[in-house]
Amino acid sequence: MKRVFSHIMRLIRKFGFILFFAFVMSPIMGFGVLVMATVLSMLLFDDPIDAKDPADYFTEDELRIIQTEEIVDDEEYLTLMAKYQTFKCPVKVDQITTWTSSEITRDAFICNYEIYDRWHRYGEIDMNEVKKTILAQIDKNSCSVRRIIATNRNMIYRYWNRRTETLEDIVLSADELRS
Repeated sequence: MKRVFSHIMRLIRKFGFILFFAFVMSPIMGFGVLVMATVLSMLLFDDPIDAKDPADYFTEDELRIIQTEEIVDDEEYLTLMAKYQTFKCPVKVDQITTWTSSEITRDAFICNYEIYDRWHRYGEIDMNEVKKTILAQIDKNSCSVRRIIATNRNMIYRYWNRRTETLEDIVLSADELRS
């Protein structure tokens, strides 16, 4: 039912004007057009809303740890946080940037981003300015940042440019996160 409703809402958003006139001409005709368009939409297109249920990917204990910031080992928490953040991705950050995943290594907590812009030249972005902006916006008192600092890991923001196929890392050391 949820899938049908999401297709109907997409049709109304995209073709509301046409559907309105079909209903004005005849409610039966309008309803027929809506039913036919919904069936075609469901056959030809993916679900407009890809609703993932966290219960399908995480145990109850894992969800409780994430949601309540329960006291567990820092390593376990960061591994679980990376898995949970990746589950929530992709997330559109701005017009050209999409957060695609998170991962944890021995030395760093990595947030992977994808940049795609046809008109902007990637080399014009001053990564030192981006680093300053990130440092200014990070909540250093958040549970995840405190745990990254406690494990003496770096935090890496990894940007992949789809157009130029280049990779650029912004590395925030544990010392930079502390200050």
